[in-house]
Amino acid sequence: MSCRRPFAPILLSLSSLGLAAWGPALLAAPPKVAAPKVATDSEEVLQKARAAYVNLAGKGFKRYRFVATPDWAAMLAEQAKANPEGYRAALDLFAKVRFDVLVGPQGDAQVSHNTVDSPNPQTTAGLNQVYSGMEQTLTGFFQTWTPFMVSTPFPPQGTSARVEDAGSHYLVDWEEAGDVKVHLQMDRTFTITEMKVKSPAFDSTIHPTFERQPAGLVLAGYDAEYASTASSMRLKVRIGNKAIQELPLPVALDLSVWMGDGARQQILMTFSEMKVEKL
Repeated sequence: MSCRRPFAPILLSLSSLGLAAWGPALLAAPPKVAAPKVATDSEEVLQKARAAYVNLAGKGFKRYRFVATPDWAAMLAEQAKANPEGYRAALDLFAKVRFDVLVGPQGDAQVSHNTVDSPNPQTTAGLNQVYSGMEQTLTGFFQTWTPFMVSTPFPPQGTSARVEDAGSHYLVDWEEAGDVKVHLQMDRTFTITEMKVKSPAFDSTIHPTFERQPAGLVLAGYDAEYASTASSMRLKVRIGNKAIQELPLPVALDLSVWMGDGARQQILMTFSEMKVEKL
């Protein structure tokens, strides 16, 4: 829901201060903004945009291994209030679970885990949900992280792309295999502020944020919306990054998820035992 305040109460308060004469000026039509025009130097713009990002592949990135540890205490805080005994039992059980993650040269994440003995079938079913949920969370995160970090989020050189100059920003559109259409908006420093992807399976809108580092722009988080004919989801992700062998890589995640009209679910995790392989 928008938090933008309507103009009417503001104008009423101004009139009570004897400033009603300002009304016509405040309500005047805004100046016309020139329509975006096709950039005459499209490939040059894209070359500069590609060079603005960290591009881990270009810096020798090969593999990233780590152990992902959820902050179970924070994530189960509500259960602690309602069922303290069950909360302590769950913490003891989850403390035995280990998630090993391998991120490959293309940014694809493989998640494995140990199997924890459980006291009954109900607990086993709950653990299986936890295993599956963590795998989906981590693989989904790295699918979004990869285009911004491993290579660049722009079409490869030679791809037919439309670049428009809108004055304060650029608009870039192109198509990929599988009837996938990509649209992004970036400012004059080539920082992407919005990316939209339309495909037969789903539509997504991503608003990324970046840290500007000497090596280039590093993904620091994103707000995203995903919608298909069957479901919808909103995500708010904040990333803690750290230089490992001179490569900026994620070491902590704070993810908030809203499924449809459901309540917010927060997932907190840190990475440890990080190891990087370079070419």
